[in-house]
Amino acid sequence: MKPVLEVKGLTRDFGGLRALNELDLTVNEGEIVALIGPNGAGKTTFFNCVTGIYKPTEGTVHLYGANGEKHLLNGRKPHLITALGMARTFQNIRLFSDMTVLENVMIGRHCRTKAGIWGALTRNPATRREEQESIDISYSLLETVHLQDLWNEKACNLAYGAQRRLEIARALATEPRMLLLDEPAATFPNRKGAFFCADKKWTTPPPA
Repeated sequence: MKPVLEVKGLTRDFGGLRALNELDLTVNEGEIVALIGPNGAGKTTFFNCVTGIYKPTEGTVHLYGANGEKHLLNGRKPHLITALGMARTFQNIRLFSDMTVLENVMIGRHCRTKAGIWGALTRNPATRREEQESIDISYSLLETVHLQDLWNEKACNLAYGAQRRLEIARALATEPRMLLLDEPAATFPNRKGAFFCADKKWTTPPPA
């Protein structure tokens, strides 16, 4: 099996407190892997280390591209890691509350679009085509998480479970090789804790 994520000896210290201690982990294509533990076990710290929010004290994190190219993630900025194919959600939902459901997903397309300031000002044909493509992809993702009927609703007006699903759709909009979900089932029945997967499809209907 081909690896997607390879973590070796990952350690993270906060002063005199060691939150992660020499963690080794490999996730292969098509696998769904779970991190299970009580509050304070270091699950979110691990997510923050592999996505560039925290810099590991020791150890290495590599992400593999579709063609097998190996990218060292240590020291990279979060937006650059996202562009390489790593997306995540957060334990505490982080949406743009005054923007619509569709606009929140479209924001996830930022790392896959090319139009800059000039394109935004001139609204040239290439920019308009790119924007329409982002709209189409974003709406399709809303259909995947069963939110298409709420596309023009403000994110702040959604129920908590729907906000969770919206955040997942936004992460998928980045076209990730690996998707990390930090407690996506929080407040839902049959909670599974924090988990992440290399598969973009729902295996069961999303929670209401």
